[in-house]
Amino acid sequence: MAPRTRNLASDPDRPSFLEELYQGRFRWDLIHPFPEQQPADRERGDGAVAEVGSFLRERVDATDVDVRGSLPDGFLTELAGHGYLKLQTGAETGGRGLSSFNTFRVIEEAASWCLPVAVLMGIENALGASAFLRVLPPGPLADRVRAHVLSGGLSGTADTEPAGAANQGRTTTATLVEDGAAYLLNGRKIQVVNAPAGDLFSVTASVREADGTERNRLFFVDAATPGVRRSGPQELMGLRGLPFGGLDLENVRVPAELALAEPDPEHTSRLTPAVSLLVVRGRLYIIAAPALAAAKLCLGWAHDFVARRSVDGRGLGEYEEIRRRLAESRAETFALESTARWSLLGEDQGAAVNLKFEQNASKNICSVLGWRIVERTLSMLAGEGYETAQSKQRRQVTPAPLERAFRDVRGLRITGGVDFLLDNWSAGRTLLSYYYPEPDHAAELAEEQAPPAAFGDDHALSERNREHLRFVREQVHRFGHDCLELVRRHPRRAELMARQRLLILLNRTATELLTMSLTLARAASATTAGQQDVQDLADVYCTAARARLAALLHRRHQEYGPGAVHDAVARLAGTPPTAQEPTHPTHDVTTAEARGTGR
Repeated sequence: MAPRTRNLASDPDRPSFLEELYQGRFRWDLIHPFPEQQPADRERGDGAVAEVGSFLRERVDATDVDVRGSLPDGFLTELAGHGYLKLQTGAETGGRGLSSFNTFRVIEEAASWCLPVAVLMGIENALGASAFLRVLPPGPLADRVRAHVLSGGLSGTADTEPAGAANQGRTTTATLVEDGAAYLLNGRKIQVVNAPAGDLFSVTASVREADGTERNRLFFVDAATPGVRRSGPQELMGLRGLPFGGLDLENVRVPAELALAEPDPEHTSRLTPAVSLLVVRGRLYIIAAPALAAAKLCLGWAHDFVARRSVDGRGLGEYEEIRRRLAESRAETFALESTARWSLLGEDQGAAVNLKFEQNASKNICSVLGWRIVERTLSMLAGEGYETAQSKQRRQVTPAPLERAFRDVRGLRITGGVDFLLDNWSAGRTLLSYYYPEPDHAAELAEEQAPPAAFGDDHALSERNREHLRFVREQVHRFGHDCLELVRRHPRRAELMARQRLLILLNRTATELLTMSLTLARAASATTAGQQDVQDLADVYCTAARARLAALLHRRHQEYGPGAVHDAVARLAGTPPTAQEPTHPTHDVTTAEARGTGR
C-alpha cells in the first residue's frame, strides 16, 4: 500500500481497488463478493423512498417548475420540515438517520419526479450544514451549525467565483482583525444553491498566514450579517427551478470561532480538506443518483415508444439497431448502478476498504453514462424526443419529458467539476503520485505479461464474462506498464503534468477498467444469488467498453508525440476567415468519400 504522503485519498490501513488499479495491480479479491444491502436497511429505505415519492407527486408539478423556472411557494420550508435536507443526521437534529445508500435511494426517487429538487436535496445532504456536523470538532462552530440544523434553516456552499471554479486560489479574501477576534471577508461568489433564501453559508476565502503564505480556509457566514448582499437569481439551461444565485461580501465580519480550523493540507487544493472529504461522497448524491434516475426513466420511455411505433409495417422493436440500442442502455444503467452501489454499500457496512478513490471517480463515470443513455434515447425517439412535454400533452401523446432530461443531465457533467478537467486533475494529482518517484514494484510492471492471478469462484460468470475478466486483468497490468514507461520518458513530473490530453486519456482508461471490473463483480455475485439475466447485461457493457479502451489506447499512442499540430491550429482559432476563404469549405461528398477523405 502506498504511504499516506502519496495523496490525500490514500489510507495505509485500508486498501482501495482503484488505488491498486492505478498501480497496475488487479485486486479482484477486494470487489468480489460484491456487497448487497442488508434486508433491514433496505426495508427502512423502502419506506423513506415511498414517502418522498408520494410527497413530491402531491406537492410538485415538475413540468410547471421547468416552465416557470421556480419551485412552488413554501416548498423549500416543507422539504426541510420533512427532514429531507438532513437525511443522514439523527433524530436529535430532526434528521432521518438514513444510511449512505438509502440517502442515495431517496434522492434517486426524488430525481425520478423532479430532477432539480433532487439536486437541491443532494447538495444540502452532501455539502449543507447537516453534512458538516460529521467533520466539525466540538466547540462554538459545531454548536452554531447544530443550532442551524435544528432550526430547519436552509444552507449553502459558496465557493465558485466569477473568475471560475478551477482556480486553485480564491479572490475572496479573509483578513484577520481585532487582534485575532474576527475576520473581514470581501469578495463575490456565484452559482450558490439556496443563495436566494439560505440562512447559513460555508464560504471559501484566501487567508494570508503569518509566514506570508496564502491558503484557502472555510468560514460560516450568517446571511443576516451586515455586508452580505444576495444577487441573482442565475438561470440555467437545465435544472430550472434550482434556487441559484450569488453572494456579494463587503467587509463581512465573521467571528474567529466560525472559521474552520484545519491542519495544513499536505497537498495543494482549491478546496479545504473538510470540504474535499464531503465533496468526494457528495457527488454520488448530487450527480450519480439523478443520473441513475434519468437512465431508468429513459429506459421506460424508450420501451414505451418502441412498443407503440412501427416503420413500414414492422414493429420498431423488430429492427436490429433498435434492439441493440435498448440493450446498450440497459447494460449501461446496470454499470452505472453497480458503480454507485460499490461506492456506498461498503461504507455502510464498515468494509475494510478505502472507497474514496471510487467515490471520486463515480462523478465522471455516472454523469457520462447517464448522458449517453439520455442522448441515445433522444435519437431513438427522434422528433418526439426533442418535443417538450407540454407540447406532447396538447396533442395527446405520452408526455415523456425527454428534452428536459436532456438539458438536466447534460448539466450533471458540469456540476461538481467539468468532466475533462476532473480527468486531468485525477491523473495529474493522484495517478502520477504512484510513479514519481519510481514505484517499488517497477520490475513487476516492466514485465510484458501480468503475473498469474486466481479469481476464486469466477465460475459464477458466463464464459464470455470470464474472458472479459481475464482481459481486464491483463489490461490493468498493461496500464501500469504504460504509466511506468511514460514517466521514464518524462523524468520531470511538471513536464508530464503539462500534457493534459495525455493525462485525460490515462484517467479515462482507468475509469473504463474500473467500471468493467465493478460490473463483472456484481454480475458474479448476482448470478450466485440466482439472477442469471445480469450475465448478458455485463457482457453487453464489457463488449462496448473494450471497443472504447481500444480507441483510448490508440489515442494515447498518438499523444506520445509533442502535439505541435494541435497547438498550431489552436493559435489560429481566433483568426477570422478572409473574404477569399469560405467559412465552410464545399466539396462533393461522394467524391471525397471515394478518395477516403470523407467523414
